[in-house]
Amino acid sequence: MAASCDLLDVDPPELQFPFVLDKQISCPLRLANRTDHTVAFKVKTTNPRKYCVRPNNGVVPPRSSCTVVVTMQAQKVVPPDLQCKDKFLVQSVVVSDGLSAKDITSQMFMKEGGNVMGEVKLKVAYVMPPEPPSEIAEEHDGLEKVLVPMQRIVDNGRSTSELSSGSVSLRSAEEVRSPVGRIVKSEEFLKAAGPATATKTYAGPGEQSHQLSAIIAKLTEEKNSALEQNRKLQVELELVRCEARKQQGAFSLVLLLAFGLLGIVLGYIIKK
Repeated sequence: MAASCDLLDVDPPELQFPFVLDKQISCPLRLANRTDHTVAFKVKTTNPRKYCVRPNNGVVPPRSSCTVVVTMQAQKVVPPDLQCKDKFLVQSVVVSDGLSAKDITSQMFMKEGGNVMGEVKLKVAYVMPPEPPSEIAEEHDGLEKVLVPMQRIVDNGRSTSELSSGSVSLRSAEEVRSPVGRIVKSEEFLKAAGPATATKTYAGPGEQSHQLSAIIAKLTEEKNSALEQNRKLQVELELVRCEARKQQGAFSLVLLLAFGLLGIVLGYIIKK
């Protein structure tokens, strides 16, 4: 439901920004002129350094509408409880036909001038950003993404007729090196199908979900371990560099002393 005054309808009635750190977020405002007159508008905010409004003023022809984009600058700190006290004010006034945005002045929006004006106040609310798409496929299509097609896992190119007769046991995705990697392990996940049954037999969705969760947990653990190893290697490399600098400095000092001593000996020999 749009907020409205006598001149303009403003939609939405509340500016909602999905709060994300270090990212600009935009929210569109639709201004609809529901009169038979040309209406000029101006958008104000209590926090102009935080928001960018484009355009911040303009003209809406009779029975027409326009869109204003309000952009919140990238934020560095999360506010407590995602509360926001910022507000916006959309002022509108009836103007003469043919007026352009560059002709709009602040005096037009003064109530003392006897102008026909309207005002709409808008609050700002932070909302949680939408959840990213799940990395795991839905159960109804997860089997297609996880299991290898029947034709690619038939042992040594045996025909599908042998499968239907129950003479062939299908191997796991790991044995045939399928693109899904090490998803099914250590035992056959497909059984030979009898003549009266379908040629494809899959593990239940609950088991597949459990296996996928275990694999994701293991991969996450391996990733964290690799990052820790990388950090340790960087620390060791920095220690080696520091040690090399110390040795280079010591070598330079020894070389300098050797040259000094050699100069003293040569000077003594020359004087004799």
